[in-house]
Amino acid sequence: MRLIAFDLDGTLLDHDKTVPRRSADVISKLKEHGCKIAVITGRARVPEDVLEGIQPDAIATSNGGVVQVGETEIARHALTPEQVRSVNAALPPEARLWAYSDDTIFVRDTDGIQPAWLQGRAMKHIDEVGTTPISQMSFTLEKARRFEDAILAVGGVNLTGGLAPYESFITVTPDGADKGTALAEIAAHFGVDMAHTVVFGDSDNDLAMFKVASVAVQVGSHECLADHATHRVSCSALGLPGWLESYVDDLSRELADAAAD
Repeated sequence: MRLIAFDLDGTLLDHDKTVPRRSADVISKLKEHGCKIAVITGRARVPEDVLEGIQPDAIATSNGGVVQVGETEIARHALTPEQVRSVNAALPPEARLWAYSDDTIFVRDTDGIQPAWLQGRAMKHIDEVGTTPISQMSFTLEKARRFEDAILAVGGVNLTGGLAPYESFITVTPDGADKGTALAEIAAHFGVDMAHTVVFGDSDNDLAMFKVASVAVQVGSHECLADHATHRVSCSALGLPGWLESYVDDLSRELADAAAD
């Protein structure tokens, strides 16, 4: 059995934020060959059209903060209320900040216009977090990485982003919540050896799973992944499905040879 895991933005999703038909078709073939499919994303939710289009066996959201197989939650990592307050206090007033729980997003300005990808979500002021479990926080700010030391000084947190292609966007997660840990948790659930894992990603929050997967396919050319990528493809629309089609062909021959023996 193989486990194939995909990041979403910049990787599985094309520029229009949809899964290209060619990719969806080859993922279906992978499932026919017994592969398990996972989505491991920094998003707090996987879009419904993605779930319907590829029907993943497992999903990890918030960079591994919450890991689910079907309707079953197999892992959860949350920031403490004190960590949430400390991250908020470490950032200047001009930073746009979001803290994500399962059903609510906590923000500094409840009257402000929110990004399109947050439309329709329940909003509350950040001071109302209380003891609500927060899977991740994110903020936008010019030259966001200049606040790296202040955020890490909070203790017990991971920081990703602030690098190309997301120079102004930072994500903060609790220790234990990263894509590499999520990949291992999903693999263990299905009984898949890590030697049979393949991952796809495009940015620095994918680095943790690139380090632990057997095969790591970089989409694009950002330097943050170059040293750990075993393969590199051009883009979501052409390079990724092309690589998968070759992988399926190789897997088909391997399974046929095994059956003949």
